[in-house]
Amino acid sequence: MDKNLKIYTKYFVDNKTERPGLFRAIKEKYNPKSAIYPGSFVHITPSLIFPKTVYIDNDRRIQSFFEDPEIKNWVDKNKEYKEDSSIQAFQQDYSKKLPINIGKFDILVSQYAGFVSQDCKMYLKPGGLLLVNNSHADAGLAFLDPDYTLIAVAAQTKGRWSIKETDLDKYFIPKKGSHPPESMLLKTMRGVGYRTTASNYLFRKA
Repeated sequence: MDKNLKIYTKYFVDNKTERPGLFRAIKEKYNPKSAIYPGSFVHITPSLIFPKTVYIDNDRRIQSFFEDPEIKNWVDKNKEYKEDSSIQAFQQDYSKKLPINIGKFDILVSQYAGFVSQDCKMYLKPGGLLLVNNSHADAGLAFLDPDYTLIAVAAQTKGRWSIKETDLDKYFIPKKGSHPPESMLLKTMRGVGYRTTASNYLFRKA
């Protein structure tokens, strides 16, 4: 096995965190074609589902990973779409300006990487999707942000991912007291304890 594929296998496949079913369920429901994934490390899985994906991470390994021809070959052998795959990667802090077009991406992915919903919102097209979990309170920030509207939650049952668009008013209700303001979430980087939670949330950008 290629050395870079071994890295992906070690950190994602072996840990069962590659989550192709999550991205597949989103593709089937909303059909996004282009994705931007800040804080991705080497999580190449979205490229199997979305024809165009841009990855951003500080880790020094990502440049060699995404430039490896074997990674592109592996994607092309396993992708679930007919279009040619397009993969870009930037080794940098995602909060710094990127050399990519503003407002052009169908989906922004935020998974365990800080305030992606805020720092990278500019790259998401109007009407585009934010896929976010509540690591570092990023889902809570999106909920408070008037630029985003909660449209669905993603859940996994018996290994199968599904998208639910109903009963959304039960989410983001704190177990105690009122919801902390944005300033507090940014300061603490800690998610609120909610009465009802989902593993991932989907917001639409205004």
